[in-house]
Amino acid sequence: MVRAALCLMAAVLISALLGGCTVAPGGTKPARPKEELIISRGPCHGFCPVYRVSVTPGGLVSFDGVQHTALLGSRTRAVSRKVYEEVSRAVLPMRPPTGSVRDWRCEHQPTDTSLITLEWQREDGTRTVLRYKLGCRSADGAMIERLVERQLQRLGVAGWLRQA
Repeated sequence: MVRAALCLMAAVLISALLGGCTVAPGGTKPARPKEELIISRGPCHGFCPVYRVSVTPGGLVSFDGVQHTALLGSRTRAVSRKVYEEVSRAVLPMRPPTGSVRDWRCEHQPTDTSLITLEWQREDGTRTVLRYKLGCRSADGAMIERLVERQLQRLGVAGWLRQA
């Protein structure tokens, strides 16, 4: 009886270890697919900047200033892969489960403000989206706004998207 239970536990453990993750070649950490990261801001009832910024794992930053930004139209620039990794790591704690679209919960939901969207897009087309309504009066809301602002500065586009 004890032997049968031990065999069953061993079988479950082995199958969990073999099927639970992918291992990077030559390493022991799970391989994480590289994703394009997109940060966009939508319109408000006023003169809010509207833009879309994306960064690829290779470091290509694409900016599209739609309205009320210091620069209108499309621009590109390059950053190092290290910058991509830093930005990707910084926003990872906010990432919803792969393939889902989530709205950030806010107790006191503001009205007439812009929507910030963080999107992770894989090469296979899988999209993971987090939407956050600017102006959420909570500690988490303020943290998200500062975090997104820092990542846009890291990507070197903060001057392009400021309100004009």
